[in-house]
Amino acid sequence: MDNPYSFARQLGSGVDGTVCVCTENATGYQYACKTINRSNSAAVLHAHAEIVMLERLSGHPNIITYRDHFEDEDKLHIVMDLCEGGDLCDYLQEKGPLPEKDAARILRAVVSAVAFCHERGVMHRDIKPENILLPCRNSGYENLKLADFGASADFSHDRYSNVEGTPCYVAPEVLTGTGYDEKIDVWSLGVLFHVILSGYAPFYGDSEADIFRNIKRRSLNLNRSPWHEISAGAKDLLRGMLQKNPHRRLKLAQILAHPCIQDFVKDRSKNGRIDQNQSYFLLMDSNPRCCC
Repeated sequence: MDNPYSFARQLGSGVDGTVCVCTENATGYQYACKTINRSNSAAVLHAHAEIVMLERLSGHPNIITYRDHFEDEDKLHIVMDLCEGGDLCDYLQEKGPLPEKDAARILRAVVSAVAFCHERGVMHRDIKPENILLPCRNSGYENLKLADFGASADFSHDRYSNVEGTPCYVAPEVLTGTGYDEKIDVWSLGVLFHVILSGYAPFYGDSEADIFRNIKRRSLNLNRSPWHEISAGAKDLLRGMLQKNPHRRLKLAQILAHPCIQDFVKDRSKNGRIDQNQSYFLLMDSNPRCCC
């Protein structure tokens, strides 16, 4: 078949393939295109799973928008809306830890996206700053997009036991082998909130084994810098999200209703320009940068 798109500059690359700007020949509209080599059977399997999930999750303003996919002799291409604002990890590396009001607004947007996923039986399994995209530099945090659903899974019928995700963000029950469900996403959101406020992950180490050991065994330590300067409310929310026992972990609705979130999001119109027409940028998940 004829290629319906023309490819332009590369935006990123990873072990599974590349991301570039593409132009739809019939309309002239520009998008981002994720290209995977068909010889990499595992990557192609993840890509097809991502397509299925994104089709199920279409329509939420804080979830990356899938447009199209097509295959040629050697490659699989996934077309997404284009945005050149970068990802939250790059943003945090540039800005450093953010004020509580900004952290609350970011968390609210991502929790809203995750709640939409869970309502449709989908757990993301790899929530981290690299998979949260900024539409553009001058848009509000309310426009952030949750992306990269290659590790996502349908939890509506089964519990899972395989280890998925980025080490610093993996929930403790993932590491026990006894099975887990969508509550793992709440743990990852807690790690995300910790990273935004402090600049480092709550459980880290010199190796993956050290990180996993600390996630399972160490207690959350909020006595070091900068936690003395952070409000009791923010720390209360964080403790609720990072409960090692998933049954004691906060639910998504409880996070959104927490005073730490509500105090900063009463009036969205004052928190930055909201442009629903901004497109989104698909960034390849290459070498993980867990912002520890």
